[in-house]
Amino acid sequence: FLKVKETFKHAISTVRASAEISRWNFQNKVHLLEAEMFSFERKDVEAQASYTSAITSSASSGFIHEQGLSCELAGLHYRKIGQLSAACNFLQRAKQCYAEWGSQMKVDSITKMLESLHI
Repeated sequence: FLKVKETFKHAISTVRASAEISRWNFQNKVHLLEAEMFSFERKDVEAQASYTSAITSSASSGFIHEQGLSCELAGLHYRKIGQLSAACNFLQRAKQCYAEWGSQMKVDSITKMLESLHI
């Protein structure tokens, strides 16, 4: 657990330094790494806020594929904590982003995830 947490902290620190130089290019990545760390630590409120920030930041920077990734990981987080309706909503958004990006492979992958939710 401590090794993983230190790895997260190091990665966040590295990407945060890049965000100081180019906020539009790296801030969404900082938020996503923080969200994943919070999810790992089971800090659900913080994770949810960071996923939302990652999604918003990716969208405002025009990174549709990273917006899709942020939605996908948020969906997996919500599935993990048993909030299946929210998981479904985020995975649907991820699917839309990946379709807009042109990745049929990711669309198919998300479709299978959605089918496994049985909602």
